[in-house]
Amino acid sequence: MEEVNQSEMVPAKLPQFLKVLCILTFIAVGLGLVSGLYSLVKAPYALEEYETMMEMSGGAFEGEGFMASIMEMGYQNALNALPLAISTVGANLFCLFGALMMWKLRKVGFYAYVCGQVIAIAVPSILMGFSGFMMIGAIFPVAFIIMYAVNLKHMK
Repeated sequence: MEEVNQSEMVPAKLPQFLKVLCILTFIAVGLGLVSGLYSLVKAPYALEEYETMMEMSGGAFEGEGFMASIMEMGYQNALNALPLAISTVGANLFCLFGALMMWKLRKVGFYAYVCGQVIAIAVPSILMGFSGFMMIGAIFPVAFIIMYAVNLKHMK
């Protein structure tokens, strides 16, 4: 008779650290999808709203300095509202798929998650120009990629 190896039949247990990372990712993805879908709905009106806001400010933010650079980013955001919204939804869907796969201890999830985070960082940088704000916004995604990479040893 053949022996059945019991250790192969027992499913691998999800490590606690990986479970916490996935739960945090599920929360972030939920918020990101809500934000992206809201932006998708508001995209056709973004430039009009920006111009209204500039009229109401009476040109207070024109010129040089920190506030002028923030307003320039706002203008670029309004100009590119639709592609930014689509990329936000797409990136979050990649991250959701990745987190679900990593929850099931599948390595493919890590690569999907990384793709989603690269999209989330690269598309705004390309459309709006790279800035110090983009670097600050990349801190958490890079940290999560590193923390997920540490857990690759638990995935197949």
